[in-house]
Amino acid sequence: MILVIVGLLIVGVFFTLVYLRVPLGEPKLRMELYPPPPWQLRPGDSLEVAVGVANDAWLLAWAKDIRVTVIMPEGFTDSRTGTRECELRFFTLHGGDGLGNGFTIVAANNISLGNYTITIRLTGQNIPEKTFAPEVVVVAEQ
Repeated sequence: MILVIVGLLIVGVFFTLVYLRVPLGEPKLRMELYPPPPWQLRPGDSLEVAVGVANDAWLLAWAKDIRVTVIMPEGFTDSRTGTRECELRFFTLHGGDGLGNGFTIVAANNISLGNYTITIRLTGQNIPEKTFAPEVVVVAEQ
């Protein structure tokens, strides 16, 4: 009899949390870039950047519709889109989950030497936007 009561309590609590949408805590997203910035490129070269997004919250604190938007300055493009922008989708991340994706920075042949800033935005349906500003250093050919 005790097992039946405990089982009903567990089912009741689960129903309340999931179906009645009781707040389950806030997602805690973390983003990592590999290789870590600052990045060095020569004119005409490209660099693959891996992006990892992890939800460090507890299991039921889901982060929904996660996107990473990369905006590059003039003189750079993404190899996949051929434009200065690309979007990486991570969809839903449960607490404890992490996913990876990536983009490739391509420097124009005629780009000037110097430091450039790329804007990376991490957004989602139920998280505050986070903005990162890694640097790319264009160096002389050797």
